Amino acid sequence: MMARPADAEIFMALSRLFSYPGHLPDDRDLDRVFVQQKDTGQARASLTTLQNRYVSLFINYLPEVPCVPYGSWYLEGILMGPSTVQLSNLYREYGFQTQEPADHIAVELEFLGILSTLIHQTPQARDTIRPDLDLVTSHLNAWAPDFLERVASWDTDGFYGALARECRLGGIPTTGGTGF
Repeated sequence: MMARPADAEIFMALSRLFSYPGHLPDDRDLDRVFVQQKDTGQARASLTTLQNRYVSLFINYLPEVPCVPYGSWYLEGILMGPSTVQLSNLYREYGFQTQEPADHIAVELEFLGILSTLIHQTPQARDTIRPDLDLVTSHLNAWAPDFLERVASWDTDGFYGALARECRLGGIPTTGGTGF
């Protein structure tokens, strides 16, 4: 299935929701993503609560981070592995720069949003962009199910668990079907 224009908005919303929360989630992002379930976990929790939960799930938790948000961790067992370098090189071709490693869940989703937008803005470039869109989608599909399962199991009653469950229910567009 070809990514639709609305897919870009969903990818970008997901990217913002899987990024460190500098502010409470935007209602438009929540409405774009939470189509399968009404419960958005602790989306209405305080910003501090969301930030603390983000840190404990994805950044710093002892004895180890439970939900590492980087694809190379799941695919290669290391951070900044060959798949990260491959994505970095692809991003560079598009002039896309990021503060996070290229295989962070939020970065991959943002780049999918950019590619989805480009395909619809530049139909003549579809043949050039389509293989890159497929490559990033395949990469994400290879590791995101494990990541989402971990998030859902570690944050059973919280916002990030609800977000992961929604992604697993297939509410997220891909170029090859539904769900990650």
